[in-house]
Amino acid sequence: MKRYLILYFVVGLFCITVSAQKISKPTLTPTEPNEAQKNLIQQGIALHAAKKYDEAIKQYQQVLQENPDSTVALYELTLSYFNKPDHEKALETAFKGTKYKSKELALFYEIIANIWDDKGKPDDAVKLYLDGIKILKDGKDFDAQLSSLYYNLGITYTRQKKYTESREALKNAVRYDFGYASPNYFLAEVFTGTKYKVPALLAAARFISLELNTPRAKRSATIFLEILNSAKKDEKTGNINIFLDMNAPKDEGDFTIYDFLLGTLTTVKSEKDKNKSEDEIFAEAVDSLIAMLSEDKKLSKTFVGKTYIPFIAEMKKNGYSKIFAYLVLQQDGSQTAEKWLTDNSQKSSEFMNWAKTYKPAR
Repeated sequence: MKRYLILYFVVGLFCITVSAQKISKPTLTPTEPNEAQKNLIQQGIALHAAKKYDEAIKQYQQVLQENPDSTVALYELTLSYFNKPDHEKALETAFKGTKYKSKELALFYEIIANIWDDKGKPDDAVKLYLDGIKILKDGKDFDAQLSSLYYNLGITYTRQKKYTESREALKNAVRYDFGYASPNYFLAEVFTGTKYKVPALLAAARFISLELNTPRAKRSATIFLEILNSAKKDEKTGNINIFLDMNAPKDEGDFTIYDFLLGTLTTVKSEKDKNKSEDEIFAEAVDSLIAMLSEDKKLSKTFVGKTYIPFIAEMKKNGYSKIFAYLVLQQDGSQTAEKWLTDNSQKSSEFMNWAKTYKPAR
């Protein structure tokens, strides 16, 4: 199983000198390892997991002595050097890997860029990501790799506080691989931080459909709930106070009417709602919001109109909107939602399987 380098919002201080080298279009063809070599790689991965990096490195080096064109071994060797840490060797090995037209190509770019970024050279990292994207766009079947590069580019831009550029990179990551959870999560965070309420809610919704029971899923549920439950009722007067930001950005679509309606969907109740639980009212609010967004033709040319809205519309059409609403509540810690989902476990599993394989038109 491929193990991806995970990037965090921290800056490491490495006592090495790195220089930005230009990457070229890969021309070499990798050679698949034979069964014996695969076993050595698996042994190396197990040693790496146990943090026995030197021993893991020896396994990969043995494979590369027999098969120097194994990009799988090159990548695992790079990763072990990176974690040891021996970043000079990691860079040297990663640059070898960039010469091959392989499935690991984007992963080599990411390690190089991560080292440069953490060394305080984010502009060099950005350039490498952009060069890598340009190279991969010329090939075929590189959607997952392009998504990964755009995602990491978005993280680098965020660390530089270049939120417009970060948003665009993360949107591209979502476009190229709608089933890749991480770009949806970070896009929800960036949308939230830059006051795009409905896009943030939709990005968080997509993330929850892909990943559950993690700190990121809990945070995504918080984003979703805070936006949908944005109005507060005055306990003394019963009045509902809704505050609209008239300066909210509109380049992702005009959501002014939704900014108003969001605050009413869970607070304005009729006589028929008096015996309904809060969870049921929330689920109906989610269903109503999906219906309104699905019918809004003005959003059809926006990013959310091409990606997230078709997803939630299909979700409602398939009868999954209530399941989704209860998943949001469960991730927020609701025990009643937990019980409801347990009682409807078959439908819940059906929804998650559908969500993970859903692909929007591109």
